[in-house]
Amino acid sequence: MTFRLPSRFARLAPSLALASFLLVSACASDPTRPPAPIETGQTRPDTRPQQSDRPDGIHDDQGITPAETVEEVNPDYFTPDFMDGRDVFRVGVLLPFSHPNSGVREEAEGMLAGIEMALFDHGGEGMLILPKDTAGSQSLAVSQARDVLDEGADVILGPLFGTNIAAINREGLAGETQVIGFSNDRDVAGGNTWLASITPEQEVAALVDHAVSQGYRQFAYFGPQSDLGQRIETALQREASRVGGRVAASGFYPASTQSPDSEARYIAQAVNSAQQSGSPVAILIPERGTQLRRVAPLLSYYGMSRRAQMMGLSGWDAPGIWREPSLRGGWFVGPPREDVQSFNTQYQRIYGRAPSSLAATAYDAAAMVAQLGEDGEVTREELSSEDGFVGVNGLFRFDGQGTTQRRLSVYQISGSEGAVEISPAAQSFDPGVS
Repeated sequence: MTFRLPSRFARLAPSLALASFLLVSACASDPTRPPAPIETGQTRPDTRPQQSDRPDGIHDDQGITPAETVEEVNPDYFTPDFMDGRDVFRVGVLLPFSHPNSGVREEAEGMLAGIEMALFDHGGEGMLILPKDTAGSQSLAVSQARDVLDEGADVILGPLFGTNIAAINREGLAGETQVIGFSNDRDVAGGNTWLASITPEQEVAALVDHAVSQGYRQFAYFGPQSDLGQRIETALQREASRVGGRVAASGFYPASTQSPDSEARYIAQAVNSAQQSGSPVAILIPERGTQLRRVAPLLSYYGMSRRAQMMGLSGWDAPGIWREPSLRGGWFVGPPREDVQSFNTQYQRIYGRAPSSLAATAYDAAAMVAQLGEDGEVTREELSSEDGFVGVNGLFRFDGQGTTQRRLSVYQISGSEGAVEISPAAQSFDPGVS
């Protein structure tokens, strides 16, 4: 059996507007309220308006549909007083709310906000979030996973880090329910553990496919000597081989360096040498932000031919990067923009700040869970739908290894126009899930 989300999930802007309206109605004096404070192990209050408080014209059958059936409730499962008598579907959320790094804490808050938006948008009145703080710790992730399962979690969203997911897997906790994590470490997926993240391997594959369509068969890598950098270079080697091409040169530099001059000189010369055969080279630079603006100009400084095509991953999707002259004409991959922009606008309106980088990914995972859980459970069969699901970040499905396959767009940096979509994401998958 395959499962496709209802059409109301395929275009999110109208339903996001409803979510915004409901949230504002719940706190009319503060339309840009921040998320409620996080307390370890505590559930968030349900701020949705009750039936008697809803404005005229908004009913249960308009985007908020209670689950029809659930199994007999264990009296030990956590149920807040205001939900007594409801068929409760519990969504455990494991995120590092008290991580030592402030950026990680902000990401966790942003992801929880995205999950809240999705459940307001797609969840029934019996949908309950059980947020737990992992602090990024493996041992705490395990204990919090046990706690949330003891409280009756029907599905778990999180953790964020691959090491935390691996710890939960080692303890066998994923065997008790479906765990949908947000790490991009493919090695921790499998069994009842799924990864909703957009992996660098997916992005590299989309870039290589586009490059081949434009006549490129030679590739190069210029990036950090790190675990992630090695993964990306390995993916480039694999994808180049898949399409009958080759990686002509790879230049690694220490991840901590700010000016890898010797490595840039080497890769510039290697690319020029490879292009003497008449075949152009597409060079992948998997950096972002300030570091990308530091290393990219070095290639032209050391004489790399203008025939070489610069390429990047989704980290290039930032206006500050588009102003870098050496990157003009460069390609990068990312989700289709239409729904992402709608999501960003609504998130800003509700929370008074821009969404974190993974807020939309968390939204998609929670919206999928809300839809699949309408009958009181989320099964492997449903998650393995070969048709896939359409979310803020576009079309995606889970493969046989528990990671996602995604349809991504390709963009080109184009001066005054910023970044222009030059290869729209495909609207369907080929039959079969590998």
